[in-house]
Amino acid sequence: MQPDDKIPIRVNIADKMMPLKVARKDEEHVRLAARMINRRMDEFKAYNSGETIDRLAWAALDFTGDLVRNLRSGQNTNEHMEAEMSKLEALLRDY
Repeated sequence: MQPDDKIPIRVNIADKMMPLKVARKDEEHVRLAARMINRRMDEFKAYNSGETIDRLAWAALDFTGDLVRNLRSGQNTNEHMEAEMSKLEALLRDY
């Protein structure tokens, strides 16, 4: 199998199993993204923040806001990437 070959996976987002086909090389990234979404939703749940769909929308808005801020500020430096990697590694350790 090649790294670009599509494989079927299932990820859990907001207590719903989502069947996907992703490139083998992207599987880890997709699974991590699903964990990050669920964790962000849990953060909003701690504030008694609405229904599941509301928390999902807030998580999407929050992540997109982070992306826009990073794109506008030009934070493509190694330092920024290292900080983001540290955050992701902490998420993996906690999971």
